[in-house]
Amino acid sequence: MTNVAVELDDLTVLVGANNAGKTSFLEAIYAAVGAGRRSLGQDDIHVGPGEAVVPQDRVATIDVCVRPFDADGKQIDAFPAGSYWTSLWGTGISQDNNFHDFMAFRTTLAWNPAKGDYVLDRRFLTEWKTPADWLTGKISTEGLGSEQLEHVALHYIDAKRDLEDDLRRQGSFWRRLTDNLGLTDADILAFEKTLSELNEGMVTKSPVLQHLRTNLSDMSSVVSADSAAVDITPVARRLRDLSKGVDVTFATTGAQAFPLSKHGMGTRSLASLLVFRAFMSWRYTLAEQQGDQTHSLLALEEPESHLHPQAQRALFAQIKSIPGQRIVSTHSPYFAGQAKLGELRLFTKHAGVTQAKRLPMQALTSDDVRKLERSVIASRGDLLFARAVVLFEGETEEQAFPLWAQAYWGASAHELGLSFVGVGGTDYFPFIWLAQNFGIPWYVFSDGEDKPVAKLKADAKRAGIDDIAAHDNIVVIPNKLDLEAHLMNEDYLDAFEVAIANYVGPTALDEYIANLNGKEGKTIDGATQIRDYSGAEGRKRAAHDMVSGKKTRYATPLATAVLTLADPERRVPKLVAKLLDVIGKRFDLKKLDSTKFGLH
Repeated sequence: MTNVAVELDDLTVLVGANNAGKTSFLEAIYAAVGAGRRSLGQDDIHVGPGEAVVPQDRVATIDVCVRPFDADGKQIDAFPAGSYWTSLWGTGISQDNNFHDFMAFRTTLAWNPAKGDYVLDRRFLTEWKTPADWLTGKISTEGLGSEQLEHVALHYIDAKRDLEDDLRRQGSFWRRLTDNLGLTDADILAFEKTLSELNEGMVTKSPVLQHLRTNLSDMSSVVSADSAAVDITPVARRLRDLSKGVDVTFATTGAQAFPLSKHGMGTRSLASLLVFRAFMSWRYTLAEQQGDQTHSLLALEEPESHLHPQAQRALFAQIKSIPGQRIVSTHSPYFAGQAKLGELRLFTKHAGVTQAKRLPMQALTSDDVRKLERSVIASRGDLLFARAVVLFEGETEEQAFPLWAQAYWGASAHELGLSFVGVGGTDYFPFIWLAQNFGIPWYVFSDGEDKPVAKLKADAKRAGIDDIAAHDNIVVIPNKLDLEAHLMNEDYLDAFEVAIANYVGPTALDEYIANLNGKEGKTIDGATQIRDYSGAEGRKRAAHDMVSGKKTRYATPLATAVLTLADPERRVPKLVAKLLDVIGKRFDLKKLDSTKFGLH
């Protein structure tokens, strides 16, 4: 990816479709300030469209800026005089045009002909430029050593984490935490003496172990002329070796405890994260005791992997409790739905170019933020990962449109990457604002009655759209009708009758007419209307009233009935097709031949 700028918060949640650049961003940050060793080379250099290989003179560049904050998370003007950070970075700390302190550095990965390999170089920056001209920032001649980044180093935990592997792998967080158990020398001697006695007792009493030791003693006659001894230690004699053979068991209430190796990947992945939390909190404690300071950075890829939805929601609080800054990439709407709006960064890719967007929170009122977080993110977080979002007033269209879209294009909404969302009444603004500011293409199919149209116009105006009629991504049902009335007006009585017959029974409409014809109906402008279900037009009114009285129940049966009509040209209503054509043109979706419209 190229020219991507991301401002990081205490918690930053990266969302977006697969292959949008989230993992590449985490790897770039790790290359700049990562803890531990990682081999970097040609595969880490951007390959442009049409390029088969990376040009050898291309340089990967990553700039990082660090600014001081107080204990309450508020940015301050300067690093405290005489603090750990000023002594650590010294002249590497610069000031911007407002005389605010910052420490910035540039990491480059470039081909070195003399070494025949790619070489990593870090140098302080004396300027921090805007994203538009960031590469022009002045570079100091002073290099930046790894010891100067040790206490702000980033730990990258990818989606393949597994505590079962961590228990055995040298350098894992488990091994680094348990290599020194924090015991006194006296305690270590006492415990190791007990371990030796335990080993000796087991070998002495075990005929199997004695038999093994006797046979293994014959090695001395083969490999050495000197006398030699063979000993067997069922249990490690040294405390520092215990962590190499340790096991962790886990049991739910009322169940037998099993080693983690026997549990699923979800439990083992979660355990690996909790070990990292223990590692970082212990590191913070030691730094405080020793008068040092540390600021941990965690890059975490897909923490929701292998966890069920409720566990994904609960996981959010566990990650929030990890000390330091956390950068989390996720494909889970359940996890992303727990984040605050300002913590989200949406990654998108168009024509091979990655963009990362942050919401302009200053444009929102506190009530807007509440609606967005509760009504949109928490309940419909899936739209953050959508290719496009289609908005409706209520549940009828939300249920029916996916069926019509699948018939029209021959692929489900999930395959197409489209999110069909009922806005729960007429509050379009939170959805439109979020989609518009995140660059997610959005569409509206609205009832034509006065109230929903007035609200749609007001919400669109707040989003910067003065005339909804001038925008083909917004379709309003004409003649002040809702969807059911519009379909009846377009002579879909036959579909209504099929839907009613399939859902309630073949005589249900006739019984409805017989029971309610001539009875009191709705009250309009203070006047009670008398139902007139006589004749052909009366039958239409009856079918419409019967379905409209239970819209959400009839939404799917009605859409299904339309799709099974004999005339293929009627299977997707023309007004619905109008909006689908606009969406199809935007994403190059090929409409099926109308004779193939139907249930898939």
